[in-house]
Amino acid sequence: MTTINDDILKIANQACLKILADDKLVEIKHKFRLGDKSTLSVIFFLFGGLFLIIAPFIKTSDTTTKFIGIVLGLLFLVLSILTLIRQVADRLQITDRTITFRHNLKQSIIPLSSDLKVKMKTEVMNIRRVGTLGSDFIVVTHFLQDHNSETPILKFQMDKENADNAKKLGNELTRMINANFRQYRN
Repeated sequence: MTTINDDILKIANQACLKILADDKLVEIKHKFRLGDKSTLSVIFFLFGGLFLIIAPFIKTSDTTTKFIGIVLGLLFLVLSILTLIRQVADRLQITDRTITFRHNLKQSIIPLSSDLKVKMKTEVMNIRRVGTLGSDFIVVTHFLQDHNSETPILKFQMDKENADNAKKLGNELTRMINANFRQYRN
């Protein structure tokens, strides 16, 4: 039976992750949180795209301006919608025979084998703008290793102040997934 520490569940909640684990299934999926900074910025671009589509028709403008507004607006709109879908749809699921993951809108199903292993990598990102403090956050990515190939299967980010918690959560997820693989080998 896979048990998850309450501290890990709290950290997962901060990282907008939902973890479900029992004897037959391990599932890790992203939660959609409207108040999250990245979600708010995507919604900002979504409304910007809508504005670029509608604005040329509110005030009279020439055909070229309407065309450019519609094309740029549709680009912003489509990319924003795809990003929101990706945030909701990315997940990792391990059953007794397969590992299923959806990463960046691509779903893969791989049968479990003794050669599989999960590895974690972390990266601290610093985004700076002139005259502002900017943002610092840590990105934790889990890769599925099979022989010589590495495939990203799960990615989450947290503010840099929570870097220790992000690493703790990442290490626990790695341990839990690899333990599930070892269970298959036995």
